[in-house]
Amino acid sequence: MDDIRILCIILAIITIYLLLRYRNLRRELTSVSKQLEALVSDETEKMIDIVFVDKELERLAGLLNEYNEKQRMVVAGAMRNEEYLKDSVANISHDLRTPLTVILGHLQLLDTQALPPEQAERIAIVRNKAERMKELVETFYEYSLLHTSGKELKTERINVTNLMINLITENAPAMEEKNLEPEVSLPEHSVYLETDREALERILQNLMTNAIRYSAGNIGVRLTEENNTVCFTVSNPVPQGSIVEPERLFERFYTGDRSRHDGSTGLGLAVVKELTEKIGGEVKAECRDDRLWMTVKIERSKAIKI
Repeated sequence: MDDIRILCIILAIITIYLLLRYRNLRRELTSVSKQLEALVSDETEKMIDIVFVDKELERLAGLLNEYNEKQRMVVAGAMRNEEYLKDSVANISHDLRTPLTVILGHLQLLDTQALPPEQAERIAIVRNKAERMKELVETFYEYSLLHTSGKELKTERINVTNLMINLITENAPAMEEKNLEPEVSLPEHSVYLETDREALERILQNLMTNAIRYSAGNIGVRLTEENNTVCFTVSNPVPQGSIVEPERLFERFYTGDRSRHDGSTGLGLAVVKELTEKIGGEVKAECRDDRLWMTVKIERSKAIKI
């Protein structure tokens, strides 16, 4: 009888020990889980505490800390490389602008000379390619500046109705060259917006350039107001047989199918997205009725807070 009582006491002690052990282990696992959750959500950069009762759990926490440190080094290295690349693109683009300007200047002088038709045709071809190269260099330079410069946007009151009219006028020669006509829809009254003029002009110009370059017909340009929001829409017919992925158009270096492989960098619309977000707006692209529609929406309340 005494032996049974002793055995029961021993079993009770073991049970209590195991329960306490389980409770401590569960508490420590909960602690590790919460610390990992904070790390993953970027709420903290603190390493996981590795002082635990259970040695295997302590070893696991140490390995997680080691892995986390290696990941930080990888991310830091990738960010350094990206910054170096952006700086390099900005510097190279800047250095190319001067010789290109000189080349174009001399080509323009040659255009004024009385040259034989064959030579004049060759000069026109060279000038066209030089203009295209300048456009590419400017786009690379512009995009790199978005990420490397500390330039602050300036708020001013802009008559966007007049801005749209000027934009259409300035792009008229490019549209005439491709036998395109603008289908314009503007409010009867002037629409005003407080934002950065240079950023807004670049956004709209890039949308127009993209539409002119890839349009299979007349281009639609529309300005509307929706309550507290100003909307700019540029649309164009999609060339037959072309593949357009609207959700990808604003990705860096995306040029889509072969119909878009005409020397485009795929950065023009990426610049549109970056600048639109900087001035507190949003941009989207969608295909409807065989047309590509690009819409920029800017809330007046958000646009003021630059």
